[in-house]
Parts: sequence; structure tokens; C-alpha cells
Amino acid sequence: MVRQNEKNVLLIVVCLVIIGTSFVLLMQQQPESQPPVRVVMGPFFAHYILCYPLENEFVNPPIEMEIEKTLNFNEHLMAGGGDMGEMSTAAFAIAYDKGIPLKIARIYVSHHGLERGDGVARVFARNDSGINGPEDLVGKKVGVPGLKTTTTTIFLAMLRRNYGIEEDELELINKAAPMLPTLLDKGDIDASLMLGDVSVKSYYSNKYQEVWNVDEAFKQEYGDYPPASLLVVNADFVEKHKDRAEDTIDALIESKTYGEAHIDDICKWYADKFGGNAEYYKTAYYNHYAIFLTPITEENRNAVMTIFEFTKDRGIITEVPDPANAFVSI
Repeated sequence: MVRQNEKNVLLIVVCLVIIGTSFVLLMQQQPESQPPVRVVMGPFFAHYILCYPLENEFVNPPIEMEIEKTLNFNEHLMAGGGDMGEMSTAAFAIAYDKGIPLKIARIYVSHHGLERGDGVARVFARNDSGINGPEDLVGKKVGVPGLKTTTTTIFLAMLRRNYGIEEDELELINKAAPMLPTLLDKGDIDASLMLGDVSVKSYYSNKYQEVWNVDEAFKQEYGDYPPASLLVVNADFVEKHKDRAEDTIDALIESKTYGEAHIDDICKWYADKFGGNAEYYKTAYYNHYAIFLTPITEENRNAVMTIFEFTKDRGIITEVPDPANAFVSI
């Protein structure tokens, strides 16, 4: 009886050892848990076409993502607050000049609508201003939406290159984009460079005279509409987790495709939540600007490099980013 008990105890011990060993081997084979990929971007209408399907689980990618929409997306990425995200083209040149380890993976927002390329960056003046073209801006008060933005950089660089007008020949008034139409209406400025929804609304309002379509001028000269912002990745993140970066881009593209297929519903939801007209938002996305997440090609790479050169010409950066180091293929 004692011998039988000893056998039973031994059998139990052997079984426990086998189970314990199997558990350890199983745990060793399990993939290590990964934190969500942190994705940073702007908070505007086009970004909801991109993200609404993801955030409402209409698409379910095989990777966990943490999306943050903020007006300070450039600063957030420069400070290391995201693994991937949107950065204005001029801001990337500044980040590169400062040695911040970011790489360009895709074109993010292009000043080209989903179907048409009517442009976004335009200079407007009051109908009675007597300002009819870029050459009439000399000596005038010109509102700009930020002194170091991509749009302002293109505007000032092309004024200099195409018309011989130096930056100091204008009186630049730096104000937030939504304030510019009011300043123009009051006569506090003579003309204004506008971008984004502010520009599109001004265009359709018929309140102003269009002085210059900066986007169209850029396209005519450099072969592509300006890439307003880029999809960038943290260099360390993409080096260690290229597969997760690829999965994140695939997820964003899948969500964008779903959003564009259901654009009427999202436009209505957005207008109900934030105000405005649903049809206007759809027109802006189809005719003026959209999120593309376009792979880097020779043509759009040249457009990006042109903006980098403009940024250096203005003295904002000391070195044009080296394409061999600035771009990454994902």
C-alpha cells in the first residue's frame, strides 16, 4: 500500500513537471506584448475621413493604434510624442536641421482634391483694392497664416523667384488662418494668403478677388501640386519595428478607403458635430485638398525637395535635407 502511494506521488510529480515545462515553453513561444503605435495628426475635416472608420471600428486592423489629433502635430512629433504621424513639409526640414530623428514615408496631405486640383493656397484681396496680381503686393500689408508654414514659405519663395519681390518689400501680418478674412474685411490688411478650409470658404464666398493661385503656380512650374504635409516615422521605431509601421500604414489606407466610400455619411456627421455645411466639406475634399498617403515617387520627391530648398532660401534652415537620409521606403 505504501509502495503504491509512493508510485502515485511520483506520477503526480512527473505530471506537474511536464505541465510546468510545457507552460514555460508555451510562454516562451508567445509573441511579446507590444504597446499601441502612437499616431499623431491634425484635427481637420480630412483627418476624420481618414480616422472615423478606425475610431468607430468599421475597420479592424491587426495592430493596436493610438490616434491623437492636435493642432500642434508638428511640435508633438518633434518632441518625440509619436511613433508616426503628420508633419508639415517645411516643419520636417526644420526638424531635420535640428537633428531630430524622423524619416519621410509618404505624402500625407496634397493640395489636390480627390478628383480635381483647384488648389488651396490662394492670395485674396478686397474687390475694390486695385490689387490684381502678385506684382501689386509690393508695399502692401499682406496677412499670412504663420511665418514658417509650408504655404507661406512657398508663397514668399515664388514671389522672389518669379517676380523678383523680396520678403521685406511686403509688410507681413502673421495671424491664425481663421482671423485673416476678418482682417481683410476690416481693411486692417490689403491682401491675404489663405490656406485650408479658410481659403476654400473664401473662394466660394465670392466676397474677394483672387490675386494668385499659389498652388496652381507651383504645379505649373514644378510638375506637381504642393505636398502640404508628410507622413513621417520615428527613425528608431521604424528600424526596430518596420513590420508594425507597415501594418499601421495599411490600416490608415484601409480606413481612408472606407471613409471615402462613405463620405456623405461622414460629412453629415461632421457638420452636425462641428457645424458648417456637409456639401461644402465634400466639395473641399473632392476639389481642393485630400489625404492621399501616396508612396514616394520621383515626381513628388522633387516637389518635397523644392520646398526644402525654399525653406533654406528663406534662412529658416541651414542645410537642405539629404534625400538619402530623409526618406524611408515602407
